[in-house]
Amino acid sequence: MTRSSRTYYTIEQNSHGATYCEEGFTVYKLSPYPRSSVLAGQECRAWLANFPTLTEAQRAYPEAQYIAGSTYQDIESVVGHLPDDEDAY
Repeated sequence: MTRSSRTYYTIEQNSHGATYCEEGFTVYKLSPYPRSSVLAGQECRAWLANFPTLTEAQRAYPEAQYIAGSTYQDIESVVGHLPDDEDAY
């Protein structure tokens, strides 16, 4: 299920894990997948840019909100509702 039905932007501090490979801060755009997608209504997280400092990220994306944590979602939580049967597609 989507966290929001609107588009918004976040700044997240990088840490070693599934989505980060360098230190600094990353800006993401979060918005619902379109109605034409099999993921329609769920939240799409799109990478926009990396920055070495929070100040630089905020300067480049003043509409983005800094969050303590991550908006990353494990793939199973995104596609787990889809059927495994190939004939269902």
